Formats: sequence, C-alpha cells, structure tokens
Amino acid sequence: MPFRTVTGFRDALAPGGMLLVLGCYAGHTWWDLAAVPANAVARAGVSAGERLRGSGPAVVPAPVRAPLMSLAAVRGEASRLLPGARVRQLLYWRYLLTYTVT
Repeated sequence: MPFRTVTGFRDALAPGGMLLVLGCYAGHTWWDLAAVPANAVARAGVSAGERLRGSGPAVVPAPVRAPLMSLAAVRGEASRLLPGARVRQLLYWRYLLTYTVT
C-alpha cells in the first residue's frame, strides 16, 4: 500500500477516530540486530513443529513487495501527513503507526 493512501483513511475518520497501520520498513537499524537471531529461532521452531506433525508450510500466493521506505522516511511522512501521529519501531522490521483525530 502506498503510504500516501493514509490521507484517504485520515479523511474518513470521525472526530475521536483512530487509525492504526502495521507496516514494514526498509533498511536496518540497531534494533534489527535483535530480530535476526529471534527470526532464526522462530523459523527453526515452526519448521520443527511441521516436521513433527508431518505437515509442510502452507503455500499462500499473496502478492508481496519489499518495503520501499526507511523507518526515518515513515516517521517523516507520518509527521507531514498525520500531525501528532506516533510511530513505534517493532521487532522483525515492522512499525506501528497510531493516529487519533482530534
């Protein structure tokens, strides 16, 4: 989803309404260093569970595109398009944007 589409969501919100966006960012930050080993452990656990159950990974043909914006760019666009929005960095190259209409 292009980031500029949040303006359409913003305009559709009633006073007091809240917009939450869980997205992925491009690039690397110091926090991502923690995500690499955690991701490896999580993948190993899922793989081991599938082997024990005798099932393979589910194939989901969902369209996927690599993220284009860095976390800094996401924060910059959020402050420009959604004044007062909060962007929290999460594990696994994700962020949570929270915006409330006043």
